Amino acid sequence: YDLVCFTSPNGVRVLFDRLAVAGLDARALAGARVAAIGPGTAAALRSFGVVADVVPAERFVAEGLVDALADVPVSRALVARAAEARDVLVDALRSRGAAVDVVALYETVAEPLSDEQVGAVIGADYVTFTSSSTVRFLLESLGDRGRPAGRLVSIGPVTSSALREHGFEPDVEAVRHDIDGLVEALLADARSGE
Repeated sequence: YDLVCFTSPNGVRVLFDRLAVAGLDARALAGARVAAIGPGTAAALRSFGVVADVVPAERFVAEGLVDALADVPVSRALVARAAEARDVLVDALRSRGAAVDVVALYETVAEPLSDEQVGAVIGADYVTFTSSSTVRFLLESLGDRGRPAGRLVSIGPVTSSALREHGFEPDVEAVRHDIDGLVEALLADARSGE
């Protein structure tokens, strides 16, 4: 591969775990440019001794990575991601003529919520959403047991869109689409209401 793209810290950890099982390490990526969807993913790569060559400057979503890769030559790419990830990056690379292999390294699954957890969500001042799947899973888990009464905080536009698809308008959307940006947005909102 001349390009390896990582779309989450989880994907980084799982890929390196699989490399280790095969008796390999970071040298398996030698010769390839490495792209990370955002700073959290880049940090996960650094923990394995790999410095990402490409990281979007602002938008830490697939579209941002597509833009960051616009001038990067690529003929054969590996995209390491979750099973349920959107195809934005894959489609963009293929539209440029690249052969793209997708490795679905993990699947995001819902954990059932206890009645106590449901009560905590419904009564929380803030409910945060870090992906479209967290929107779907939380709302499925709540079912007809209630709806969040607090302010809804989204990590970015894709997650906000998922909230809207379920009939919720996010109260806050992070400017920087990573966990630090989500926390900053929540804290700024909390301070503005003081």
